[in-house]
Amino acid sequence: MPLAALAATSPPPLSRRLRRRPSARIARALGLASALALGLVGGDAAAGDRPAALREGTRPIYLQVGVGPSFGISRGQCYQGSYYIGPLFDDPLFRGAWGCGGAFKVSQEIGVHFSGRARGPALGLLAQEELLGRGYFGLVLAPKFSWDIQVVKGLGFYISPNVALGYHLAAWRGYRGIHGADIQAGVTSKLVVNDRLLIWAAIPHFDVVLGPRYLIPRYDLMVGAGVTF
Repeated sequence: MPLAALAATSPPPLSRRLRRRPSARIARALGLASALALGLVGGDAAAGDRPAALREGTRPIYLQVGVGPSFGISRGQCYQGSYYIGPLFDDPLFRGAWGCGGAFKVSQEIGVHFSGRARGPALGLLAQEELLGRGYFGLVLAPKFSWDIQVVKGLGFYISPNVALGYHLAAWRGYRGIHGADIQAGVTSKLVVNDRLLIWAAIPHFDVVLGPRYLIPRYDLMVGAGVTF
């Protein structure tokens, strides 16, 4: 066989084949991602192909719990004037890791949607306990308004802007409690599973504690679960 014909029928050099493979893999990955995206955001015809466990929620009442850190944005004094207590807030670990007014939060919330389903405006009652070393304990009690927006028709995934305004207590061992107000606002992502289980994450979420001669801005990273009924 002539050398020219042999060169025409031989496979491309190994270096060329190696250069082609990443492009082919990227193309296949993009195609798969596009197919998945179209499957999620498709119309009613595609809704029947989604997992039945992730169908939209039909129960208006929810009960949820969660945990997570609350970080103080400021690094200065927290409860100023006569309310500033050195032994608590001078702790190097506290100031370095949590910031001013930061703590570990445990959250509980119960509420109901006005729509009779798991979407739309809702009114609830929020309770949060704040824990930290050296005997610190904080308490939040607040009514909370939220609006659960269904991202994809037929799918139990919701984006929930929310706001809460209520009471805040800060107390620690050996000192009287400090009473103030608490304002919270943010966006919560929610996923309803089997029209019963609720999985949620509040990111981003902001919390401001204020009272006589102090204002403490914080941001929370909260995750949790709950039930609907």
